Amino acid sequence: MTDNCTPMQAINPDPRILTTLVIGTKDNVKAHILRQHTLGLAEAGAWSKPIPVPNCPDKVMCVLSRIMI
Repeated sequence: MTDNCTPMQAINPDPRILTTLVIGTKDNVKAHILRQHTLGLAEAGAWSKPIPVPNCPDKVMCVLSRIMI
C-alpha cells in the first residue's frame, strides 16, 4: 500500500471495480444473494463464500466485485 492510498484503494485499486459487501445472518445474506440472482443483477456463484464477522458470532459477510463499464 502506498502512502497516499486509502485501505479501500489498496483492496480495490481499479476505479472500474465496484465491491459490494453484504453483512447479516447467514439466512438473510443467502436470501439477499438469491434475490439479486433472481433479479438478474448478480450471479449467485459470483459472491464469495460466507465469511464469519469477527466478534459477531451470528453474522457473516459475503463480497461481490464487478467491473463497471
